[in-house]
Amino acid sequence: MKDLSRPLLQKHRRGRNKGKPIPVLFYKKLITSILPAIIALPLVVSCSGKKVTISDTRIALGTYVKISIVTNKKENTRVLKILEQAYNTIAEYEKNFDYRSRRGALEAFNKSVLLKRQDNEILFELLRDALQYAELTDGYFDPTVLPIVRVWGFDTESPHLPTEEEVKSALKRVGYTKVTVDDGRIEKPQNVQLDLSGVAKGKIVDLVRLFLIENGCNDFLIDAGGDIYVRGFTDQNRKWRIAVQDPLNSDRFSGILEKTDTAIVTSGDYERFFIENNRRYSHLFNPKTGYPFSDCRSVTVLADETAFGDAIATAVFVMGSERGYAFLERMGIEGLIMYMDDKKLKSIFTEAFWK
Repeated sequence: MKDLSRPLLQKHRRGRNKGKPIPVLFYKKLITSILPAIIALPLVVSCSGKKVTISDTRIALGTYVKISIVTNKKENTRVLKILEQAYNTIAEYEKNFDYRSRRGALEAFNKSVLLKRQDNEILFELLRDALQYAELTDGYFDPTVLPIVRVWGFDTESPHLPTEEEVKSALKRVGYTKVTVDDGRIEKPQNVQLDLSGVAKGKIVDLVRLFLIENGCNDFLIDAGGDIYVRGFTDQNRKWRIAVQDPLNSDRFSGILEKTDTAIVTSGDYERFFIENNRRYSHLFNPKTGYPFSDCRSVTVLADETAFGDAIATAVFVMGSERGYAFLERMGIEGLIMYMDDKKLKSIFTEAFWK
């Protein structure tokens, strides 16, 4: 896997100048695709002239998944069937990409040393892409972090602070370079375990996006708990408006994005964490150290593909605000970093992020 940055970044580069750190400004809650993830919400149909928006929200992928499709009134029945098929597709991919899923494809590969393309082409492509993202980010995104996840207990309902010896032992089994891709084969040592949580949700959003397009849907929103893709326009013929959440206050937002044909992906430490000895530990680990320390609180990335944005947002978060911002600038990727400085929440963003 040599010189991967050019093919991966070719369609993500945009010309812009450097931004400057500024204090975070908060706006009233205007509009957002973010909904409470407590229970599945009923199907919603909204109308605007000849166009209607059909939306459904269900629990999946460890969060909620909302799909909104803009169509005309005559297509209601057909779109309802497409929605049902889309959620069935999500469930099938989730089973294969989740390392905790018994008899799932990833779980089977974690127990073995070889995956052939013909065995599971979709998983093969996801693993190949994940390894490319790892190389692109110099290992700050790394799909082989499962030993670290397990030693911290984030694969259970009782995460905890491990000993230094436990972390060092886990790190011996971490490293994307231990996995090789060659001529339709992915091979790894028996003790190397993969966790695709940092990219699988984005990949599933991309697969659902392609499914909707193939079925004649041109205007839609997919929101998988922070992994969002918008295509076309709303039923009012406007760009989709997405609010970026304040990581310290779920009732506030740092601004509103107006986008179309774009993936908007956020990684943050404000949903999965525990506190021990008066210190906060999140699930976003640095694969190089085995610890989850970063000054970032959330990172939002814009991309053409949700899986790419998923991996980049995770990597930038782990890098920290200074290194992460330099990475975004160097690679020509649009992003927003919200971080702590002297106990105050600040933000830094690329110039074209809000445009």
